[in-house]
Amino acid sequence: MSSNRTRLLSVAGGTLVSRLSGLLRILVLAYVLGFSAMADSYNLANTIPNMLFDLILGGIAGATFIPVFVERLALDGERRAWRSISSVLTASVTLLFAATVLVWLVAPQVVQAFTFVHPAHGDAAATAVQRGMATTFLRWFTPQIFLYGFIGIATALLNIRRVFAAPAWAPIANNIVCVAVLWWFHSTSGHSVHSMQSHLNGLAAGTTLGVLIQALILLPSLWRADLGRLRWRWHFREPVVTHIARLGSWSVGIVMANQLSLYVILAMAFGLGGVGPISAYTYGWAFMQMPYAVIVVSVLNVMSPELAALAAAHETEAFTARLTRGLSRSLTVIVPLTVFFVVMAQPIVAIFLHHADARHPLRVGVALAVLAAGLPGFTVFQISIRALQSLQLAREAFWLYFVENLLTVVIAVLIGQHSFGGLMASISLAYTLAAIVAMAVLHEKGIYLLPSLRERDFRITAAWSLVGAMIMALVYNLYNWTTGPGLFARTVVAGGTGVGVVLVGRFWILGRDARAARQVRD
Repeated sequence: MSSNRTRLLSVAGGTLVSRLSGLLRILVLAYVLGFSAMADSYNLANTIPNMLFDLILGGIAGATFIPVFVERLALDGERRAWRSISSVLTASVTLLFAATVLVWLVAPQVVQAFTFVHPAHGDAAATAVQRGMATTFLRWFTPQIFLYGFIGIATALLNIRRVFAAPAWAPIANNIVCVAVLWWFHSTSGHSVHSMQSHLNGLAAGTTLGVLIQALILLPSLWRADLGRLRWRWHFREPVVTHIARLGSWSVGIVMANQLSLYVILAMAFGLGGVGPISAYTYGWAFMQMPYAVIVVSVLNVMSPELAALAAAHETEAFTARLTRGLSRSLTVIVPLTVFFVVMAQPIVAIFLHHADARHPLRVGVALAVLAAGLPGFTVFQISIRALQSLQLAREAFWLYFVENLLTVVIAVLIGQHSFGGLMASISLAYTLAAIVAMAVLHEKGIYLLPSLRERDFRITAAWSLVGAMIMALVYNLYNWTTGPGLFARTVVAGGTGVGVVLVGRFWILGRDARAARQVRD
């Protein structure tokens, strides 16, 4: 138990610092590029390699490699298992390289596909310039497909060796490099067309350099992880390769559904026009994801190899206990942070991204508040998916993702065509509804997550979070400062009061219960 706690703290620490440095990267990006056409071009082009990596390998690497590799090492022994793993990795690297070259060649067509919905009040010439910038960025960002693939493979190999710290800390270097490159761009870019084009190339190349450094940082840990039996093996008909291909086909289906719904969201956001809709969604999603990444992803990274081992041993009761413990711990932190983001989204965004000016509603604030409302459902859904993947129930995971993404697209079409808030709500509503379906699917498999939501600790936290949210909103509205230090003080006082109410109320009741239990024992 102590080793698990140490690993979790190490991963959580790395993830926290990584996310904080990522937040700094977003702040600098917003400061340097603002909510402009250039910012939307940069963010769109920087999102596409992640989408394509997920489509090509990301879903398979994250969902299939770890449980299958753990199972093979347990059943086949080291020598035979590593031969099979080598064949899998050879095929993966080859596929990544081919995809990287192909996407570089068709970069203009890829950008065209994402921007086919013209803004209602947009200018055709301005749209063409924006597409040109996005294509320039994308060509420089395309190598990230291969680099993210390497990082995903390296992370899977390290995780099966119970090495979690290096993958958690490595993204910090990427963020530091990107911050430096953005600041260089801000300090040195000129106003001539030639100078601007040169600096756009430098900004794009520096962004990819950050991903390269993140990948290189993992090499020492790989060297020390006892992976010496890995070889370059062109044996793609081995049973493990075909097994992963079969499971991976469902994972690819999951990723295709995810990317299709993301494509719809990005295309509809671009079509809304106005001030930086794609950047608003990108920044709002990044803020919302921070507590999930620090808390839940850290728990999942440590928990996944354990769940895979318990599933391979058919220890259903222990599997359920480990899963529900992870869910309960995650939600106990996620729920208070959810209400904090929902209530304080506008001032938070104004302080961090809009020079402490909250005189007008901000699109990023709308995105953060609405997306944060779906964070508990998102958490339950993702943990449920990880459970199914650990059980190698890839088909069930696919259909859950299909339902979630179908809901996203349908709700987006119904309420998001003319409303940015409605577009963001389609994501939150879809994850919340899909989480309910996911719990029902696990219940059919004998895995019961509902007791986690009935635990007294969680119910107390949820109740006091609602009380804290109301008090937070009340305190914030006692003042009318909307800019500068006044806005900062107003936000800190309201947020601190709300968080304090949650902590004091929760620990007062739990402390009272503990004292009562001691009196009964005595």
